[in-house]
Amino acid sequence: MTSVEPFLVIQQGSSRYPVFVGRDLLGRVGSLIKPRGRVFVITSEELTARFGKRVAESFEPHADVVTMREGEPNKTIATAEAIVGELLARNAKRDSMAVVVGGGMIGDTAGFAASIFLRGIDLVHVPTTLLAQVDSSIGGKLAVNHAKGKNLIGSFYAPVAVVSDTSILASLPAHEFLSGLYEAMKGGVISDVALFEAFESQREAINAREPEVIDELIRRKIRVKAEIVSADEREADMRRLLNYGHTIAHGIEAAMKYQGITHGEAVAWGMIGANAIAVRRGLLPRDEAGRIERTIRAYQPSAITGLDARAIAAATEHDKKNTGSSRVMVFPRRVGECVVVSDVTEEEIAYGIDAVLSS
Repeated sequence: MTSVEPFLVIQQGSSRYPVFVGRDLLGRVGSLIKPRGRVFVITSEELTARFGKRVAESFEPHADVVTMREGEPNKTIATAEAIVGELLARNAKRDSMAVVVGGGMIGDTAGFAASIFLRGIDLVHVPTTLLAQVDSSIGGKLAVNHAKGKNLIGSFYAPVAVVSDTSILASLPAHEFLSGLYEAMKGGVISDVALFEAFESQREAINAREPEVIDELIRRKIRVKAEIVSADEREADMRRLLNYGHTIAHGIEAAMKYQGITHGEAVAWGMIGANAIAVRRGLLPRDEAGRIERTIRAYQPSAITGLDARAIAAATEHDKKNTGSSRVMVFPRRVGECVVVSDVTEEEIAYGIDAVLSS
């Protein structure tokens, strides 16, 4: 069996970890990682047979499997506490390792549990959705939701490795695949013109999930995020660029009670709303905003209808990017360049929400 080299190694503050990207890696996770003690694969009941068991059996001796419930309503402190309780029941120690297998919800929730268990044990992400491979598994941000908003309880905790098996994306449901595409597209608007242009020119190949094209998109988006989190580990400055589209997106998700729309699709609509504000401020040329919107719509995000603009706006008040009375948003100047603006008014956010709901 040929060896697998990391796609890149991320230096993030005091942490340094490899990111493996390739095909047919699930059964090789155990050969890529060197645990210090017992290994616990944490995944959902649904994903155990599809992915979790294969990952657990790649370790010698085989890893224990701990299961949790899927779904955004279960992304809570109670679920994290239940995982901690299960690890305690199975006699996990400080030198144990949590290998989290799943999408962003599982990665965030189980990863957060690993970060607080005995003040933190070694964590490996094995993301199984496109969204998790290009975004949530990279950067060491972990969180669960609160009744007042998304991701309000969390920690910064870098993994010891990320292993992304891109071959499993062929079976990903269409909306989950689309969710990841929009997060990757966001990275193109932030700082990679060539990545965005790929979405413009290779739509047929992307929709067909052609392996070489998809793998290149994943690598380019990971590199965008890696460069940003390496420069700003704890979202003090540059890392906030990654929140482009997220202010209004989180409001949409909360207003829809996290049902009927994926996170990436909400980000797509959030980008359109942010762009409307940027055009109004004179930051973004109207034709460039039109270019971004056309590309977003070409991939057909789920429609959002019947939403109350006030409910969306209310949810944005608890956005964790806000500081004091300031409202912080990210706006593009052009494809490949975005800026953080910290004096956004409630009236402007309402304008962006109206732009989305009326489009």
